[in-house]
Amino acid sequence: MTGNKDRDGRSGGLHWLDVLIGLALLVLIGRTVVQSWPRVDPKTVHTVRLEVVANLAAEQAAQLAVGQWVKDGTTGEFMGKIIKKTTNVDAVPAERALGEAIPPSGWSVQNLVLVLEREGKIVAREGIFFGRETVRAGQQRKFHTFYLEFTGTINRIVVVKE
Repeated sequence: MTGNKDRDGRSGGLHWLDVLIGLALLVLIGRTVVQSWPRVDPKTVHTVRLEVVANLAAEQAAQLAVGQWVKDGTTGEFMGKIIKKTTNVDAVPAERALGEAIPPSGWSVQNLVLVLEREGKIVAREGIFFGRETVRAGQQRKFHTFYLEFTGTINRIVVVKE
């Protein structure tokens, strides 16, 4: 007699392969639970200022004003309210009557710098969030206001310490 072994060589009803598969399943379930658990990174909300640079025609640049809200064109998240607008002084719009079509040579391009301000969620190891996407310097995005849609680059981000 060789003890309590069944005809498949199992001792005590468990085979070593069954034990290995059981352990692998426990590890897989544990890993899934740990990864799906919400992170506990410290999150704070601060006022964030973005500097957006865009090249627009002089008449389009005139459509943007301090106090307008700017949205991200792809996500629809508000990027902030314009608190400061600066342009270069060299560009002069071509003279034309109201309602007259703009001739191709009448497009004088202005370098436009907008400063946007908004509260953003700052996560320690991930960055600044306005909704679900991170906002980083150097990103080129499509922005739009109530009057105008334009492409701009986020030049600089400053977190305002209050």
